[in-house]
Amino acid sequence: MESANPSDPVPQELDPEQAARWLDLEPTPRLIDVREVEELHSGVVSGAIHIPLREIPSIVSPGTHPHLSAPISSEENILIYCAKGIRSYDAMHWLRQQGYHRCASLRGGIEAWRSAHLPLAAGPGSDHLDADDLQRYARHLTIPEVGEEGQSKLLAGRVLVVGGGGLGSPAALYLAAAGVGHITIADDDVVELSNLQRQVLYRTDEIGHSKAKVAAKTLSALNPSIEISAFPYRVTAANAPELIRDHHVVLDGADNFETRFLINDLCVEQQVPVVHGSVYRFEGQLTVFDPARGGPCLRCLHPEPPAEGSCASCAEAGVLGVMPGIIGTIQAAETIKILLGQGESMSGRLLLIDAMKGSFRQIQIPRRPDCILCGQYQ
Repeated sequence: MESANPSDPVPQELDPEQAARWLDLEPTPRLIDVREVEELHSGVVSGAIHIPLREIPSIVSPGTHPHLSAPISSEENILIYCAKGIRSYDAMHWLRQQGYHRCASLRGGIEAWRSAHLPLAAGPGSDHLDADDLQRYARHLTIPEVGEEGQSKLLAGRVLVVGGGGLGSPAALYLAAAGVGHITIADDDVVELSNLQRQVLYRTDEIGHSKAKVAAKTLSALNPSIEISAFPYRVTAANAPELIRDHHVVLDGADNFETRFLINDLCVEQQVPVVHGSVYRFEGQLTVFDPARGGPCLRCLHPEPPAEGSCASCAEAGVLGVMPGIIGTIQAAETIKILLGQGESMSGRLLLIDAMKGSFRQIQIPRRPDCILCGQYQ
């Protein structure tokens, strides 16, 4: 729309810059947002009236839409927008058929408006999120099970990732990207060349550096608005109780049974859920141990740790590089579900993945009535 003269014919679509100039004219065009209410969390154009697409016919009927103080005249300038410009184009086309010939659609929708660095106002219910949050977590905010309330829960969440290796790397990346407010990476190892086949947090020039510190730096670069803590020490009986106490969920990416059983026992005691994962060659397993909320613990599955040397390590047996990524990202998903209080937890179910067969199956993990650890929750 090159001309600023309101008497000029109105194009069917306007680019964001054209639309912004049009909105600066007097009288100000009517601005209508035809998205669904759950989409408004990602931001709105200031002054917009919210009329979902399915309710557009109501503005031309004898009665007035609840969001309008008076009917809209067919002689008024009208700008309609949605997320990508598809629904708004349909609304514009329908209104023009009804005689509203000064109606235009915002080409590319709110996404194009945002990409053009034009101002957005906070949508309803977004008081706890700043402008950067609205853009960063926009795809979360449109999901009814997350929305502003859920994103605020994630930002308040505290997750301890034990092990920054094959499982911890993808899990931590997705937790940071999702906006989990505080993530602690506990790992006493340094980056080695053999790690890089599967541990996606690290780069070749970081070989020899502390995994925990490198991970914290990388995650902070991915999402500088959250807090990342590096714990470059081995998790032991001496430091683990206090470490676990400060977190809402523990994600178990440990590489030895001693640490896994230590985490399990302390988390049962402190009633903190553990999101457990393991990999072996082409196979992976995942479950959630949460006895305080009715599920089993690790000792329900294995009452005692396997004898030293009875199970081959990844270094001895090998692991397909993508397997930790598959299991680690599912661990991240389970962690996010716990923080949100949404969905059906994997507690009491063991997910078994075999990449060679392309199979996914589940088996039940029953609570052991005689479990020496979590029997108190029976």
